[in-house]
Amino acid sequence: MPHGVPVYDFEEFDFYELLGVSRSASPEEIKRAYRREIARYHPDRFVNASPEDLEYARRRSQLLTEAYATLSNPSARNAYNLDRRRQVARRPSRTTPPPPTQRDHQAELYQQARDHLDAGRFVQAIAALRQLHRINPFYRDSAELLADAERRLRDRTTGRRSGVSPVRQRRLILVTGVAAVIVLMSGSVWWLRTQYAPRSADAGAGVVATPATAPSQTPVEPTPTVLSPTVPSVRTTPPLTQPIPEVTVAPPTQTTRAPLLPPTPSPLPPSLEAEGAVILRDDTFTTGWASVRRTDWSVGPRDERYRITAEAQVGVIWSYRSVPNSDVRMKVDVEVIEGEGGVILRFRNEQNYLIFMVAPQTGSFRLEHMRNGTLALMAGGTRDDLRFPDGRFRLDVRLSSEQVRIAVNGQVVVETDVPALPATSRFGLAVAARDTRSEAWFDNLEIRALP
Repeated sequence: MPHGVPVYDFEEFDFYELLGVSRSASPEEIKRAYRREIARYHPDRFVNASPEDLEYARRRSQLLTEAYATLSNPSARNAYNLDRRRQVARRPSRTTPPPPTQRDHQAELYQQARDHLDAGRFVQAIAALRQLHRINPFYRDSAELLADAERRLRDRTTGRRSGVSPVRQRRLILVTGVAAVIVLMSGSVWWLRTQYAPRSADAGAGVVATPATAPSQTPVEPTPTVLSPTVPSVRTTPPLTQPIPEVTVAPPTQTTRAPLLPPTPSPLPPSLEAEGAVILRDDTFTTGWASVRRTDWSVGPRDERYRITAEAQVGVIWSYRSVPNSDVRMKVDVEVIEGEGGVILRFRNEQNYLIFMVAPQTGSFRLEHMRNGTLALMAGGTRDDLRFPDGRFRLDVRLSSEQVRIAVNGQVVVETDVPALPATSRFGLAVAARDTRSEAWFDNLEIRALP
């Protein structure tokens, strides 16, 4: 290795270890593992990180792509396996066997992560801790270290992004002041309309901003349109600045509500597994879904999955599609990298919808109902069985009239009635960026019509 070229721990892995799969893994398992790893280490995620972290992510993503290209090709995979066996066979044997020492791989990964943290190499530390979590998610204080490393990387990236010299600050203030005067004098009415009315975006998608905490005196009704299953839309609400109390608030016309915390989880009845007929299935999200990028949020397909991001305090970002039925069974795989991710249910407009969010890093969940501009918490809390170290889980939602049943990984989390549920056939994917940044990936979406 030339002098000055860094050597990374993952370069000692074979392709199976790099992807985190067994040597007998199926092509589908290899594909899923590649998607997961490339989403974590793609250089685009580290453009504002340190040069060392960016180089680490660049090198690791290159090896991941090389590993996937080899193992996804049957002939190349056979040749690779044969070459690895030959390399093992050519290794010289020791004349004197070493003393019997047991290698503690978990301790090695833990120490590597601590060394990376001490040196400020947060990307490498996160990679080592995630590999340790795949082996033993409860090893010492690895979970706390992982959360701390992700927070410090996020803080450093945010600091780099916002760091401006005093001279540039004065220039920016001067330019901003001039621009503000021009806008106020020449286009204040136009500016207000662009902020509070639907705006055009890619592929017919729309962006709408409305207050999410204050009730509206006059509900905003959507303009009557004829929607087809191929018309995508995106919606965003301003930051949820006021914390929602963990209580159940009933509408004025109702006297009873479902309890805040659900009962002990129970598995879904087997009869529901075959319920309904498929009316929409889009595994690759290549057509019919919005692709929009803004400075503080984005939605769009990537690597045959769908990705939604939002910076802290942005609020709820979602992308929806219309289907012919309002009573449906909806399933989707979710991977939450940061913050909260979930689904939009029965979306009517920005003031009337139902949303379900999960934060797998903390094990918290929320079922929230926006009705005429007032947001009410229907169910929520924190559960140990909703903590997923890798952020991945499968949502299974059943909507029938005002009845809502939500399961996570086959276990029922919420089962309640939602009075005045919007009568609509729009469903979608969403993240909620409250105090922290949110990023979620979605795959294997399936929506079935209930009988």
